[in-house]
Amino acid sequence: MQIILLESIERVGKAGEIVTVKDGYANNFLLPKKLAIVANKKNRSELDSKMDNISKQNDIKISEANYLKDSLDKISLTMRVESNDEDALYGAVTQKQISDLLKAQGHNILNENIITGEIKTLGEFNITIKIYEDITSTIKISLEKN
Repeated sequence: MQIILLESIERVGKAGEIVTVKDGYANNFLLPKKLAIVANKKNRSELDSKMDNISKQNDIKISEANYLKDSLDKISLTMRVESNDEDALYGAVTQKQISDLLKAQGHNILNENIITGEIKTLGEFNITIKIYEDITSTIKISLEKN
């Protein structure tokens, strides 16, 4: 199904683009959440007039994302974990654990937007958070023995 994106969506496209996606993805996710509209003849002909509105909405999202990036860049997290005598963790640090730490500080970040890599030892690590389009933030997390 061809759709016109109203917001930038990772791995799909940027706001205002006409893209082809699977019918189920469009009907069950993009259209109900008002992230896109069907690219029919009427909507295609009105696309130029809608582009101003789409661009304004996208600019608002970008400014909100930059504000969130500035506040996240200042964050340094500390987490107490169980480890053995060689400082190896008994399990890996998960995206959900990082998300929960961020929620405790007032930031609601989805698990899938957190890129941790594989963290299985004590120490300091950099965590990347995808915010919107190409805007990312890097926070530090320090793992200490419990």
